[in-house]
Amino acid sequence: MATVTIRGIRFGCEERGRGRPAFVFIHGWACDRSVWAPQLEDLSRDYRCLAVDLRGRGETEAQPPYDVTTAADDVAALVRTFELAPVIAVGHSLGGLVALLLNHRHPELVCGVVIGDSPLTAAAQGFDRTIAALRAAGSMEPVRSFIESFFGEATPPEVRQSVLDLMLGCPADVAAGMLEEADFLKAELPSLLREADEKPFMAIWAARPLGDPSRLRELTRFVRQEMVPAGHFFQLEQPAMTNALLRAFVDDVRRDPRLERRGIVV
Repeated sequence: MATVTIRGIRFGCEERGRGRPAFVFIHGWACDRSVWAPQLEDLSRDYRCLAVDLRGRGETEAQPPYDVTTAADDVAALVRTFELAPVIAVGHSLGGLVALLLNHRHPELVCGVVIGDSPLTAAAQGFDRTIAALRAAGSMEPVRSFIESFFGEATPPEVRQSVLDLMLGCPADVAAGMLEEADFLKAELPSLLREADEKPFMAIWAARPLGDPSRLRELTRFVRQEMVPAGHFFQLEQPAMTNALLRAFVDDVRRDPRLERRGIVV
């Protein structure tokens, strides 16, 4: 575990391992880097890995703004600070949108993108109602039932409880801020997905996906789509399967001739 100050803010992160390409793990809405613990433990045996806490979560200072574009620029600064580039950017849920924006805004830093059950459908519709409910309540209670929908009958009780504690403990202003300034995604999400598809690109879906895999297939040509039989936090429920998919994706990255043509050396 470590903290590093970039852009005037103290960020919590965890760096482990050696080997290339490096992985950068980006957590989702109202979470922190702990949701990637099984992946860090396994993949760091062979690859350099960095898991980050976004603003207001974990060990990172609660300094607004918290929106996905700011998060992407924060992650880019961390990648540069730790000299990790080019990285495989792995984002869970809302973190997948951050990974797409990282690739869009800082393409030279990214050699592959993995989105994990990201809310592509909700992003295309907007988050206004959720933001308003959180601001009005001043707590996460309005979204408790939504969070509980992330779990299935097979979700281990310890995963269910740890995620509930983590997400419900998120300050409402941070959670709302993470969803704000995202209206541009209504129009630009398809282009972000197509841009990711110009490099190795994988979407991992939960059993009840938060996006539309068939629509993603329509928008892209080469994306690799995989389904993990688990709830939204598939990486905690099925860590071995998730880790195997990420290891297989490394082979996709190493074999993809498009990266060399773009001047990206893995």
